[in-house]
Formats: sequence, C-alpha cells, structure tokens
Amino acid sequence: MFHQPREFTGYEELIMANKGKHLPDSVSRRSDKITILSFFMMLGIVWTHSRLPDWNVVPDYFHQLVLWNEIGQDTVAAFFLITAFLYFRNFSIEKYTEKLKTRFYSLIIPYLIWNTLNAVGWFVTTRLTGNQYVNDSFTFDSVWHFVADIVASKFSVLWYVGVIIVYAVASPVFYYLGRNKRVATASIIVFLIIGISFHHPFCSPIVWMSIYMMGAYLGMHHKDYMFGHQPVSVTIVALLAFPLSVWYSHMHDTMLAVNIRTWASAFFFIGIYDVFDRILHFKVHHIYKYTFFLYATHYILVHVGQRYIIVNANNVAGCWLAYVLVPPLVVVVCLSAAYIQDKHLPRLYDILTGQR
Repeated sequence: MFHQPREFTGYEELIMANKGKHLPDSVSRRSDKITILSFFMMLGIVWTHSRLPDWNVVPDYFHQLVLWNEIGQDTVAAFFLITAFLYFRNFSIEKYTEKLKTRFYSLIIPYLIWNTLNAVGWFVTTRLTGNQYVNDSFTFDSVWHFVADIVASKFSVLWYVGVIIVYAVASPVFYYLGRNKRVATASIIVFLIIGISFHHPFCSPIVWMSIYMMGAYLGMHHKDYMFGHQPVSVTIVALLAFPLSVWYSHMHDTMLAVNIRTWASAFFFIGIYDVFDRILHFKVHHIYKYTFFLYATHYILVHVGQRYIIVNANNVAGCWLAYVLVPPLVVVVCLSAAYIQDKHLPRLYDILTGQR
C-alpha cells in the first residue's frame, strides 16, 4: 500500500495495522502501543455506560457505584491527546486539503452512518416497547428534529468523532499556534482558561481544546512521544494527580475540576499502560482492530440490555446482574459481529469503520 523510504504518518500506521497490512518492523513496533492502548481504553468507554436507571427497584448505592464508571469515561481525554498527536505529527498546510478528504471517509461517513443506525435502533425499540427499555428523554417530534438529532449524535456516543471533525476543519489554527513552542504553551494555557470559564457540556469542543492542543504540541515537537514509554516522572505525577482529581471533581462540580481531571486522566491511562507493558510485554492481537466497531455499536446494547434484565427480574439480584454481566457480554457480541462482518463483508466493514 505504501512503500519505503517515505515517512509514515501516525494515521496511516493505524489504518494499515487495522486492515492487517504489513508494516516495516520499525513502524509496526511504534504503532503497536497505540493500537493496543486504544482497545483497552475502549473497554473503559464500554464500562462507563453501565449505568442503571433511576428506578425504585434499583438500590440507591448503585448511584454511588457510578464513580467507577466515570473513571472509565476518563479515557476519553487520552483519546483526544493521541488523536491530536497522530494528526499533527506530519501535518503541513499543504496537506490540509488531502487530510480533509481522508477524514471525509474515515470520520464523516462512519459518523453519519452509525448515528443513523443508532437512531433507527432507538426509534424501533421505542415503537415496539414504549419507554420500557429505553431512556424516555429520546423523542421523535418531527422528521427535521430526528435528522438534527442524528447529526448532533443524540442517539449514540459518537460525539467524540463529531468533535474530532470540528478540530480537523480547524487544524490550521492548531498548527500555526503549535509551531512555536512558546506560543503553543501559551495557547494550551489560554484554551484551558477558556475551558474552565463557562459550564460547557462534556461533549463540547471547548472542553477538550487544551488537551487536544497538547497532543498537537507533542506531535509537532516530540514525534516519538506516544510510541515509546512515557517519561517516568510524568507517569508518577499522573498516578498521584488522577485519584486526587477524581476526589476533587466529586467534591466540587465545576469546570475547573473537569479540566484538572481531564489532564490527569490523559497521562494516567498512558502511564498505566506503560507500567503493565514493562511487565507483560503486550503484543498486538487481531481483536484490537475492532476498537472503532466496538465503540460504534455497544451503547444501545448496554442501555437496552440492562433495562431488559431489570424490568423482567424486578429485584436487586437482577440489578447486579445487569450492572456486572451486560457490559462484558456486549463486548463479546460486538467483537464477534465485527469479526464476522470483517471476514465475510470486508468492503462493508471498511466503509463502516472508515478504512475504505
């Protein structure tokens, strides 16, 4: 697909690895970490959606257990950092148009397809069962509202992809700010201040600008940062700061707390991976290529599956069963579906996962 001695971009490395293409050994070893780390972090994203509804049959202490789910949600920060790192590692203004064309197939088409499929899933489930197995906040007032909600990713958790699309369009801004180290550092601080100034929704691009700018900075000035082990000093600080930031965010529900936790979590999860990798020496497995498919398909299954068990069991044991069993079962189902589709309908699989 690509030939040496040209330099591979981080994005191309991931695409080739995900499609099972051969990479030069030096490139393959560098991309392995991001491929494996992304899969493990995605398991955290799946876990974060194991949240039981606020029904009488669900004991109050389950709402305290949400803390563990939120920790899984914190992996989003590391995804933003890694995405920016890969995007800007070999970025130039001359490549801007080319990158936008690539993102049309790798981001925009999968974003619209999966949001539409998830919306149809919610719509069909609602029409067949009422609000018994779905959140009653989902409404279908009109066709235009339905279409707008699809574009806004209301029926799925692909809002992250939507934010990345916005950042890709605005990439020249990040690029010019990031070329000079001092300007880049100042921009990170300014974006952080903007992020904590107003109470933005979690899925707002404004919340993630500072950590994305940090990823761009690393991609432009420390091109191998994500491929090797993170500096031990950074990992130690993150290991100490992350639990404190989790505690602080629960004591103080502010945008300051959100941004502190975001920064701590990004380097925490990368550092945790490095610690275990030194001991276990992770190897790439075929299953890791299905990370995006798992991301796009798991949410409605977890949501409906948990409510189905709780409604029909109607006891505390059913709540525990729904909370603990459904997420790993959904992971197995989604990965199996990805494998079958990849094997028997590879062209369709490539379109759905942006790997045309």
